[in-house]
Amino acid sequence: MNLPLATRLAALFVGVALVVPASAQRADRPSSSLNYVNARTTDTGDGYLVGGDLWNTLKPSNTVESSRLGSSFSGVAGGMNNRVLFGSRGNWQEPGGQWPSGYPYTNTFRNSHFIVFPAFKSAGWPGYDANNPVRAADAGTDMGGAGGTSRFMFATFGENVVGAGDPARNYKRPARYTDRARTHLVYEAGWPTTAGVDVKVRAHQFTSNTQNLNDFTVLELSMTNTGVVDSNGDGTPEATGNVVDGIGMMLDATVSPSIFLDGRGDRACNCIAAGRTFGYVAAPDETGSPYNLWAWYANVSPTATAGRTVPPAGERSFGINNRNRLDGYTDVWNAWNFMGVKQGAISDSDLGAVSASSPDKSTAFGTHPVGEGARRGWYTSVQWQSSLSSLSASDIAFRNSMATWFADYGKLSNGSDVQPNLAPNPAFFAGGTADDITTWTVGNASARPNGDFKYAHQDVGVANIELVQPVWEPAWNETAASGDFYSGMKGFAREYTFGQALTQGIGPFDLEVGESMTIVWVAAAGFRFEGIADAVESARWAWDQGWDVDAALPTPAAPDLSVESTTEGRARVRWTDVSGIRPLDGYKIWRASQYKRTSYQDVGMRLQDRYQEQNRPGEDITPLLDPINPAFDAFDIFTGDTQGSYQPAEWGTYDLIATLPAAELSTVQDPSGGYQFSFVDENSITGFTYWYYVSAYREGSFTGPHGPVGGGHIESSNMNRNGRNAPDAADGQIGLGTQWGGTYPYADRNAEYPAAGTQARQNLGVPFTVVPPVASADRVEELITVSPNPYKITGLNDVRNDAASHAISFLNTPSDFTLTILDVSGQIVYQENVEDAIDGRLVWDMFSKDGVEVASGLYLYHIQYDGDRAATGHFAILR
Repeated sequence: MNLPLATRLAALFVGVALVVPASAQRADRPSSSLNYVNARTTDTGDGYLVGGDLWNTLKPSNTVESSRLGSSFSGVAGGMNNRVLFGSRGNWQEPGGQWPSGYPYTNTFRNSHFIVFPAFKSAGWPGYDANNPVRAADAGTDMGGAGGTSRFMFATFGENVVGAGDPARNYKRPARYTDRARTHLVYEAGWPTTAGVDVKVRAHQFTSNTQNLNDFTVLELSMTNTGVVDSNGDGTPEATGNVVDGIGMMLDATVSPSIFLDGRGDRACNCIAAGRTFGYVAAPDETGSPYNLWAWYANVSPTATAGRTVPPAGERSFGINNRNRLDGYTDVWNAWNFMGVKQGAISDSDLGAVSASSPDKSTAFGTHPVGEGARRGWYTSVQWQSSLSSLSASDIAFRNSMATWFADYGKLSNGSDVQPNLAPNPAFFAGGTADDITTWTVGNASARPNGDFKYAHQDVGVANIELVQPVWEPAWNETAASGDFYSGMKGFAREYTFGQALTQGIGPFDLEVGESMTIVWVAAAGFRFEGIADAVESARWAWDQGWDVDAALPTPAAPDLSVESTTEGRARVRWTDVSGIRPLDGYKIWRASQYKRTSYQDVGMRLQDRYQEQNRPGEDITPLLDPINPAFDAFDIFTGDTQGSYQPAEWGTYDLIATLPAAELSTVQDPSGGYQFSFVDENSITGFTYWYYVSAYREGSFTGPHGPVGGGHIESSNMNRNGRNAPDAADGQIGLGTQWGGTYPYADRNAEYPAAGTQARQNLGVPFTVVPPVASADRVEELITVSPNPYKITGLNDVRNDAASHAISFLNTPSDFTLTILDVSGQIVYQENVEDAIDGRLVWDMFSKDGVEVASGLYLYHIQYDGDRAATGHFAILR
């Protein structure tokens, strides 16, 4: 049963990140005094989708940042914008495809990906004016098609377009959780367009790590034809009662495995030496249906496969993060998939108004919108040639969205000078006028239209495709297991080079006046091909449930928590009691320890999908590990003590350090500071950095997208690590708004990074370092220490990927003192005065008073405090 959105979202004011004191929660039903349905607003918020493991940003066409979307129309008076951005804007300053959550790498380039809605009118759009700047981008791009460009336009938002003043049609609602357990995050926006087609979008994310439910983001994109055309967006209709002959959806991407983001939240290096493989997976899944995945991942360096050679044994180095630096084998994949197109539009009052069982919306040619069974994906389109795609020329974009239906829309060409054949596809159609879909007649409805590049390996042959990349996954390439990494691919796999336009499209669809349809599309990520395939399957399952996954998997709520240092120099974790929100059988405490050095090939991404199935500390994790690709054999390329390994961080790897059944919770009761429980980690080390999170678990037998759930329980995710919460939530409160705090938790040099000591800093979930208390004056000389000593580059305290983190800590310092550091010749290297310190730790970044990084050597320190009292010692730096 689908609960009305008025019930499921009643705990949310639009535009406000509602916070609920956990101690006041006694039911999984928000207060009836809060009314979401009637609280529409034209809020300026964009969609920060950071609830699951795949982080992304959604900026709708009516975003206040339209100029950042690169729209050809964004400079036009009236603020015209034809694009939706799904991903990071600018220089990766916002979430753009990172997996797993908090991992400082992404497989996509900046300002990627874009979505546009090109539309077609055989008789020409009313009010067409070639000199109109909103439409001028269409001029001169007709590629030899019949008629003039007045037949095409983008469904474009404008500040003055008809309907823009109606808050029921033009709105943005910041991302927020639909339930107090925080298992389901949604973001919504809607806007009218010049084509008279109102667009609504709802994004879905889930937080549970059970069976890949947090490895995808689904977009529901509804289009309703009002029939009111405002071609120039000036607020005056050019026509009413208009029927749309065809409208499509085109997505444009730039893939770039793998971009490393540093402490600025920006790209740290030109780390794109890996093979940038993209392609279409048409191989059959376990049901016999094509996977129908548009996918990309890091392959071997293109030079290693020049001439379609197979790298020799020991050099098959695919799936490596930061190929320039050889960080390690991670094999992270991304994928897109059109799940379906349904009749009707999404509803404010019912999350399941458009469900998997709703009637399909047929294409303009009478077929299933995507294709079913053995035909899955047949009626969608995939292209890569830049001359066949455009975000500013609506005729090209429309043709691209329906490329598979043409006789040849670039299928036979590998160059940029492509001359498409815009006649109807002869395999499917009996005839019709080129480039006019209203005249096309179906001939063989059982045939696969083959005008696009999806099945290029089958349609034109691998030998006829340039820059073919090897595929190592047997599920995609049936000959991979035998060592043939090329010929057995179903679909195609190609190397991306900058300047190409990688696109996915669906359509065309006709729309009568008052008719609505909803496109359901999913972005997924995961470890190896199996990860993305499982994530998409889980997305389909969630859709089958009407997005009400809690009915099958009633995951307990994630508590709010905080982490602090004790007076003994240990980490204390405090958390709220969430047993009143949903039933639970206990809590688990997890820790990621920065000082550890762990091999990617031993653990890393292999554990990411199932680590929560552990029940007790110290369990053998081997059964929970996904296998590495057996074709990967380049282990010897990793040298030294850093390559091939990683430091645990906010994304993982998490170790289970305590399981607390409900019957034992009395041992950790501590009702202070707004929390109900506390736990001291006696194994934490002063001066070292950690991430902690507390999960609530529920025991029992549960069935999810892939069958019975492992571990005999379900539990909340790591979304609350180190106190991560909605930006304006107070201690002990559960924020129902998105947990995006303006930047990444690791980006401490970003301008949006909250100030130290603020609630916003805690709510961002920043790294936690155990610090000692201020030392009393009579114990300073006894307790003062330097850590690490000696300092070695990439020491245990360092964040290896961040040069700014290299530092030495002076521990057990007094509240007021002067630190002087000298070299062995007695020259003062550095000096700092400290007053009213809040803890007993001072961090020195090993730069001199002149701003120069100090050299290796032996150094002396002198700490003067309490008048003329002093403590002295020495330390060494080994670079």
